[in-house]
Amino acid sequence: MMDQRIHRALNSACRTDSLKEVLQTMSKPFQVEDILKVLEFAEKYGSPNLKNFEMFKAFKVDVFNLCDQHTPDHINCPACESADLLVKADLLGMAKMKFPDAAELWMKYRRLNHKIRERTHETNDDYIRALKIFFNGQYMSGITPGMLKSYQEARLNNLLVIQEKGKNQAIQPWKKKAGHSRVNHELNCLSQMLRDCKEWPKLKSFYFPLTIPSWSPREILTEEQEEELFRKAAGVPEASLAYCVAVITNNTTASGIEIRGLRLKDIFLRPPDEISDFYIRETKGDQRPRRVPMNRAARWAFEQLYKRAIKLGCSDPEHFLIPFRNKKNFYEPDKMSSRWVLRRSWNILRQLTGFKGLRPHDLRHHCITKMLEQADVNPETVFAMAGHIGEKMMRYYSHQRIKAKFAAASAIEPTFEMKVAAAEGRRRHLAEKRRQKEASRAKLTLES
Repeated sequence: MMDQRIHRALNSACRTDSLKEVLQTMSKPFQVEDILKVLEFAEKYGSPNLKNFEMFKAFKVDVFNLCDQHTPDHINCPACESADLLVKADLLGMAKMKFPDAAELWMKYRRLNHKIRERTHETNDDYIRALKIFFNGQYMSGITPGMLKSYQEARLNNLLVIQEKGKNQAIQPWKKKAGHSRVNHELNCLSQMLRDCKEWPKLKSFYFPLTIPSWSPREILTEEQEEELFRKAAGVPEASLAYCVAVITNNTTASGIEIRGLRLKDIFLRPPDEISDFYIRETKGDQRPRRVPMNRAARWAFEQLYKRAIKLGCSDPEHFLIPFRNKKNFYEPDKMSSRWVLRRSWNILRQLTGFKGLRPHDLRHHCITKMLEQADVNPETVFAMAGHIGEKMMRYYSHQRIKAKFAAASAIEPTFEMKVAAAEGRRRHLAEKRRQKEASRAKLTLES
């Protein structure tokens, strides 16, 4: 028979937004069994309703304050046992849900955590869309190591063989093939979901991420190609946004997400005789906040983006330099633009210039490489400007253009011609062999 106070608490849970109020209707001291009953109620009726889900989240937070009943030496300690239940609890019974429902619930839970940036939510949504194609009808508790391996192979080749009406049919469910890094990121997202519903430990020992090279060479533009890129795309209205972003990245090392994260208050356009700069806030793992100076080219590009922002309705210092486009001719200045904001404009820029494989981030590598080629520029200054730390990152960006490498190799080239020296050495060697042969013949003649 259920305790009357628990019964009253569960009834009141239907009429409140906080499980703290539910627990307060129960007389102290709280017991582990009491908390378990409320937890079971939240798991049963909380999914996938967001209101009840917030109740469950509040319960997880508030229970530590309400159940502060530690015993000496923590033997038979109600507070510790309650905390143990909460830590081990399945996230609202997610293991019993199919992947799409579990993913929706998991993302709601993640968005309640304000420490996670919006960019992370965007990428997770993207990963989940790809995962849904393979795991759409699968329960979370039914995912096996073999499925993870099959996903890797299917995603790499963009190929699934489906059996329908006794016949095998090969389909390409994704838009294109994915690389090793992309597949690892998608399965890492899935592993986080499985970890939250306590299903990951049984799979962890059998999952092996795809190997990723620690360094991959990138194509760096020559001086002639760089000039061609920025001359051909200059002045084209359809490519103006991509052009300005390209100029900024090529002259400051700022990446696309860093430029999208800039607000009007972060831009400092000063008179020509003073140094203008901009402040990049924490955008990538809290590793790259920095103040970056502008050269004349970067300053011109920032002026164009600033004028564009004012035209689109940005007026407050908190407004973004590149506002979010909700729909055609409608922008939200207080919202950061999406990761796809440059797609159309950048595609036009690539068509105009002929650099069809050029990506915005390639210009960051190009900028760093150009600065490293300058003999009077300290590498530490370059990496401070780029915002990277660590020896591995320094080695990654220290590759240089073939022309610069050739100049370095030419500096230590011998003063004599190797071809001439080799020919002379060959003649000496043949002459020595002839001399030895003649000496051997003369010796045989004397002996006879």
